[in-house]
Formats: sequence, C-alpha cells, structure tokens
Amino acid sequence: MKIQEVKERVAKIEHCKDDDEMAHSYEDDLFYDFVEAVKDGKYKTRKEIIEVAAELFKVQDINFARGHA
Repeated sequence: MKIQEVKERVAKIEHCKDDDEMAHSYEDDLFYDFVEAVKDGKYKTRKEIIEVAAELFKVQDINFARGHA
C-alpha cells in the first residue's frame, strides 16, 4: 500500500462515516492490509513505513462509532 492508496481509502471511510458498521469495517480492513504489507516486506525503508502509517492514522480523526465485540 502506497500513500496515495491510503489517502483514497481514508477518504472512502470519511465518505461513509454515517454508516458506522461500514466505516468501521473499512477501517479494520485498512489497518489489517497495512500490517500485512509490512509483514510481506512491501516497504523498502523504515521511513516509508512511518510515512504510510502516519497517513493511515488520520482515520482516527473521522468521527463514527467504533464497536468491538
């Protein structure tokens, strides 16, 4: 996952924030996909990981209900 993809996916979550379940599902998918990309060695440098993670973490600024069962 590159920064542009993360930005697009965060925007998608922002767009559907009125549907808590959908937004939360997209958010979970985003975090899991990032972790998988790190695990699979998709990033060349630590700096790249940090930049993508910082962009991804902006999803926490989106206000919707996050329920975990």
